[in-house]
Amino acid sequence: MSNWADNFHYRVALALLLLACLSAALALCANVSFVGVDVDSAQTNRASFSFDYHWHAVNVEYLSFAPVAIISSLCALVALCVALPFFRAAQGVLVTLGVAVVIIALFLIYPPIKQVDDPGLGFGRLMVGLAVTLLIFLLARAVILFLRRRKVNGFLRQYIPSQLFQHYMQHPDDIGIVGESRNMTIMFCDIKRFTAISERLDPELLPEWLNRYFDAVSEVVVSHGGTVDKYIGDCVMAFWGAPVRSETHAHDALRAAREILLVLETLSDQLVAEGWPPMAVGIGVSTGYANVGHLGSRERMTYTVVGDAVNTADRLQRCTSFYNLSLVVNDTATENVPEFLFRELDTVHVKGRQRFVRIFQPVCHQDEAIPNTHRKLQLHRKAMQFYRRGMWEDAETLFRLLSEETQEVAFYKKYIERMVNIRLSEPTDGTNYIVDFTQKIG
Repeated sequence: MSNWADNFHYRVALALLLLACLSAALALCANVSFVGVDVDSAQTNRASFSFDYHWHAVNVEYLSFAPVAIISSLCALVALCVALPFFRAAQGVLVTLGVAVVIIALFLIYPPIKQVDDPGLGFGRLMVGLAVTLLIFLLARAVILFLRRRKVNGFLRQYIPSQLFQHYMQHPDDIGIVGESRNMTIMFCDIKRFTAISERLDPELLPEWLNRYFDAVSEVVVSHGGTVDKYIGDCVMAFWGAPVRSETHAHDALRAAREILLVLETLSDQLVAEGWPPMAVGIGVSTGYANVGHLGSRERMTYTVVGDAVNTADRLQRCTSFYNLSLVVNDTATENVPEFLFRELDTVHVKGRQRFVRIFQPVCHQDEAIPNTHRKLQLHRKAMQFYRRGMWEDAETLFRLLSEETQEVAFYKKYIERMVNIRLSEPTDGTNYIVDFTQKIG
């Protein structure tokens, strides 16, 4: 009901505007004001009007010029002003042409009674009023259409990646192009223990809590040149390298992921202070080839990315819970970001992937590293080498040392426990250092 009322008010306002413009046009063209006075442009000896016009009474003889045709034409023009707001632009042009035909017919049926020096509201000036009415109508429709499109575009930009929107605005011919394979970086960011939080939180408050999380993550992604693909429950999926190609997609994604962790740490403190549940996330980042483009049906299409790199990023995000970490990346991502230091976590077999994946934890930028950081990473690499070679005692010694010197006690405890189990089972298949993640994680 409210939408109909708003639409009706708009039509009434447009009709009044058309009537005002028609009256002004006829007054100026016919030297007749709509209040019954005349503008005599020949008299310029008075300075009461800024354009040197002089107002005086109308000569009624002017109205004796085809009065039936004039009155009927005026009624037709008034009816046109009232009816035009209810038509589309093309329909309005056709209706206006129809009114023009009616006016022409009226002046043919009712010819002038007598000729005067100034015909007043003659045929030509009525047609000028008709043309002005149509012009104002088309201009008003164009302005309304522009404002509506701007409003709709602003609304749709919340559903379409901003980079994609800008790309299509500059390259409209690219719309509809099938997907292509690209080297990209994909990120999955998921809230840890979300199910438990959603059970405790009021369902009416849960969307507000989630939206603050989505706003924070999305803002960081976009600021680092990424594209927010979609929100999957409490998970944010984003990618780098499309629609605009990038040679630094892995670097940008890694910097975005690290900044997200800092931003969400601050946000979590704010939420707790406001009485909301705290927030912790797990982020998986994978670099590799994926197919990016339009995917969907005839009813609905979406611009998204699919492929092995996407599946890997999703699985790596799930690995964060197993290793009690916040950020895990694959080996391809580390190769594309040599300026960062990484700690190798494991070699895993993730669900849906035949090949094993070496996974890493970003430590810091090389410029931010201190001597002790390099020493710990060197000890960690040596411990991993001992572990792979089956030198269990040497590996356990270094893992216990690292557990004491770092905050990753739980991580190194997993390796120590694993080696105990390996030594008890004494496997012979040569894959004793592989963690099987073929089952669903997290």
